[in-house]
Formats: sequence, C-alpha cells, structure tokens
Amino acid sequence: MIKEKLNMKIYPSKSSFSVKLITIGVILCMGILIFTLFTFNERNGIMSGIAISVIIFGLLIYFYGNSLNEIIVDERKLILKKPFGKIEIPLSEIIKIERLEYSNLSMTYGSKGVFGYMGNTMDDSISLVKDRKNMMRIITSEKKYTISANRPTELISNLKEVAQHII
Repeated sequence: MIKEKLNMKIYPSKSSFSVKLITIGVILCMGILIFTLFTFNERNGIMSGIAISVIIFGLLIYFYGNSLNEIIVDERKLILKKPFGKIEIPLSEIIKIERLEYSNLSMTYGSKGVFGYMGNTMDDSISLVKDRKNMMRIITSEKKYTISANRPTELISNLKEVAQHII
C-alpha cells in the first residue's frame, strides 16, 4: 500500500519469506547457543555466556536498526527510512534508476539474510534489500544503492516523474 503525506509518497519495504525464515532461524540458533553456554559450560559458563550474549544481541540490534522500512519520495529528495535513522538522497544527485532481476547478492560484508541483505556488495553498492524479487538500483553521482520496495515499478515511475532529469 502506498501512503501519501503532504506531497510525499511512501513505499513500504517488506521482508520476503526467505528473509523472515533466515532471521527466525538465526535468532533460534543464537538462543540455543546462549542457552547451551549458560547450562552446560560450568567452568566459564556465566562469563562466556554473558559475553557472547552481548555480542549476539548487539549484532541483532545493529542489523535490525539498519534494515529498510520504507522509501519516501518527496519533491526534493528520496528518503530511505530505517528503524534507527535514514539516508537522504537529493533527487538532483540521482543519475540513473534501474530495476534489477532476482539474483544472489554478492556481499563484501554485511548481513546475508538476517533482517535483509544489508551491507556492501561486490560492485560497491550499498545494499538495503529485504526482497530480492523486487530490487532496484539507484545510482547517484557519488554512491550506488541497491534497495527493495513492495512496488518497485511504481516507485521508479514516480521518481522519474518527480525528477525529470533521470534517464
């Protein structure tokens, strides 16, 4: 569903089934690991369990905080809204927008399915993908962004309509 607020359109970015499955699986495995550390490792169980728990929860919060929630198109900028923060891209800096086919994302670092595919890809693109079937790439004068939206075709046409200079 597309929401509109004062001359801006909001496009949600929902997780695909595979992203949900990977996220739940990783959280369950990490929970079992933490439980095992606390119960079966009597010698250093408490301290190692606490240390590993802090690292695991920190990583999960980091990946959740960097996952893409929605894309907002405004008169002057494109906003990639995340749970903790946002990325603002001035429309004047966008050189090209293209729809991408379903593919595996070759990551140099980042999350490979936990709350999405986030990080940097091999082609030096910033990835904020939650559904690999609905991907698109935004190329600016300085960076490339690979994102996903529930309705990428509508988003691309809206961006081209708002920013006439985009090819």
